[in-house]
Parts: sequence; structure tokens; C-alpha cells
Amino acid sequence: MLRSLRQRASGHRHLLTGSASLVLTAGVQAASGALFWLIAARVDTQTDVGHATALFTSVLFVAFVGGVGQPVAAARYAAGRTRDDHVLFAWGALATTVACLVTAVIYLTLISPSAVDVLRQWSSTLGSVLFGFLCVGTALSLLLDVRLMTQRRWGLVLVRAVIVGVARFPLLALPVDDHRAAWLLVVAALPTAVSGYAGIALLPRVTGDRHHLGPRPARTSGMVRFSLVNWASTLTYQAPTFAIPVIVLVNVSADRNASFYVAWGMAAVAAYIPMAIGQALLAEGGRDGARLRSQVRLAISVAGGLMVVATVAATIGRELVVALYGDDYRAAADVLPLLVAASVPWAATSVYLTEARVRQRSGATVVITATLTVAILAPALVVVPDHGLDGAAWAYLGGNVVAAVVAVIAHLAGRASSDTPVDPASPAVVEADAIGLAPLA
Repeated sequence: MLRSLRQRASGHRHLLTGSASLVLTAGVQAASGALFWLIAARVDTQTDVGHATALFTSVLFVAFVGGVGQPVAAARYAAGRTRDDHVLFAWGALATTVACLVTAVIYLTLISPSAVDVLRQWSSTLGSVLFGFLCVGTALSLLLDVRLMTQRRWGLVLVRAVIVGVARFPLLALPVDDHRAAWLLVVAALPTAVSGYAGIALLPRVTGDRHHLGPRPARTSGMVRFSLVNWASTLTYQAPTFAIPVIVLVNVSADRNASFYVAWGMAAVAAYIPMAIGQALLAEGGRDGARLRSQVRLAISVAGGLMVVATVAATIGRELVVALYGDDYRAAADVLPLLVAASVPWAATSVYLTEARVRQRSGATVVITATLTVAILAPALVVVPDHGLDGAAWAYLGGNVVAAVVAVIAHLAGRASSDTPVDPASPAVVEADAIGLAPLA
């Protein structure tokens, strides 16, 4: 088995390096996030933690929706170091900023979960401004990471995650007693947001040129179309990740939401690993003369194996959640195995969806993403109001299984061309020479 895995890994150094770095980044985020919320759960009331996690979830949701497909578009159209790349990336960052602000206003006006009242009680005006500031910074941090990935500066992605994780703890130690839920939101989200703003400002040190807004490159219209198409795709295939917590926080009490967020945070880290491997595959797919089919096989082996191990660990060690957080969080331990188990079928869905994107199989992309969204969110909307956390966990697991079956079928249907090298003229390929191989730092 090890010999077979080594054979599959041969010739895919950059894919493995990127995947390993992103998985390590996920581990740092998981460890720092879990420790942060553990301390908060021990120091603050479950109600305050519940409101804070609801607000933090809301920030992530708005940042996700407000991304307008720019992370994927930047990976495909603005991956190099030419002036055109800098122009396209700069406009992508501006589009992200405007879209996030608009989305934040809509979210605060239309959805407006009860946790938002915590911000309004602190300050009716500054609360909304703070929310928008955090949303934009978080969205920019995601765009920044993609730009660093395309430069193969995987180490900087990891460094940013470490800085963000460490910066929370001095803030948490500050003696702020009033409006604790709002303060917990600031502590949880501010380091990420600041890293997004600062990282975008310092990015020219990595790419070798400052941000430009002109002249408009010839491939601008292509990037706009690609970003909108993939925004719709991203909204569908990642929507469950961000929408399930919102569905839960709208339908359960703050205390129950705190329990769900603890379990969801752990499960989300597991789900991020296949997504990270998929991001590395998106950046490296078909490059350097490698055949995409062998890259996909390697990605499936690594992602699927890691998720099986994660599921076993979550099942065996779920009582550790109660030991660490207290008996008030037993509901988190109950749903954790189901949520993590969903990462096993998600590994197949994520990798095969990335393959379809690199091959520009629009039909397969739409079918897989639409199935994933409908199969998870439709049952969740029905069962969560009556069955709470259990309903959310079963809807998430069942929907992922259905989506994985569809993804496998789509993969098998496209195997006839899976050994064909990716067309170098296709925007789905990022040329290595255009990136310039920067040392990992």
C-alpha cells in the first residue's frame, strides 16, 4: 500500500507541498480556535458564548457570500506576476470589498438574528460598522491566501494563520466586562480581519509590484464571466458549510447554539482538509506536465484516508468534549461523530468537483454543486426547527453522502478524457513560469 502511494506521489511535489501546508494551516486554525472557545466557555456564560458564536458565524457567512467568486477567479486569471495579474487582482479586491458591504447590510436588515441585538445594544451605529469592517477584512484574508497559494508561498499562508491564532489570546485576557458577547466577537474576528487588510497592503512585497487599476487587460471580461459562474458554483457547493450554522442559530436558543458551534468548529476543520487539498489541486492541476488523473488519485487517497481517521477519532474521543467544556456542552459531544463522518463523502465530492473545474466540465460542476446544496439544505430547513442539533447533523451527513454518489458518477462519466493533458491555453491552467517559483518561507 505504501509503495502504491509513493508511486502516485511521484512527480507531484508542489501538489503535496501545498496540500501539506494547507492541512497544517487547518491544524493551527483548529488548535487555536478550539483553545480560544474553550477558554471562553470556561470564563463566560453559555449564553454569551452562544451569541458570540452566532455573530462570528454571521461574519463568516457574509464574507463567504460577498466573495463574488474572486478567490477562484484569482487562482485562474491573476496567478502570475505580470501587470495584468496585478490589475485583475486589485479589481477583484475592490469588488470583494463592495460586495461584502452590500451583503452585510442585507444580512443585518433581512435576516437579523437575535444575536445582532447584542451589537445594537452596544451601539446601534458602531455595531453595524464593526460588523461590516470584520466581514470585509475576513473576505480579503481569503482572497489573500489564494494569491499566496498561486505564488507557491504556502509558508506565508501558514504564518498568517499562526499570527491570527496567537493574537486572540492577549485580547481575550484584557479586562473587558461589559457587553461580553460583542467583545468575544471582536476577539474572535478582529485578528483575521486585520490580517486581511494588512496582508493585501503588504502583498506587493511578495508579488514584486504594487497594485494597479489599469490599463484593463484583454482577459478582464473572461475573468468576470469566470468569477460569476464560479461564484454561483461556490455558493452552491460551500453554501451548506456556512448556511447550516445560520439555520441552527435562527432556530435554537443561544445555549444550544454554543454547543452546536463547538461541534461544528471541530467538524469544519475536518471538512476543510479535503477542501484544502482541492485548492492545491486547483492551483497545481495539470501543471508541470503532470497528468491530472494521477493527481486526482493521489488527492482522493490522501483526503479520504485522513477523513476516515478523523471520523474514528471523533467517535472514540467525543466524551473529551464534555470533559473539557463541561456537561452543559454534552449536546456537542452527541452530534460530533455525525458531523465529522460527513467529511468522508465530502472528500470525494471536493476532489472530483475540483477535477471538473480544472477540466472545465461545466455540466458536472453544476450537477455536483446543486446536488450538494439541495441534498443538505432542503432537509435541514425541514428538520432543524423540530429536531434541533440532531436534525442538522443528520441532514448534513445524509446530504454529503448523496452528493458524493453524484460526484463519483460524474467522475466515471468523464474518465474517457481524464488522461488527456490539460490544454495549456486554457484559463484552468496556471503556468509555472508565470508564477516564478518562490521559496517556501
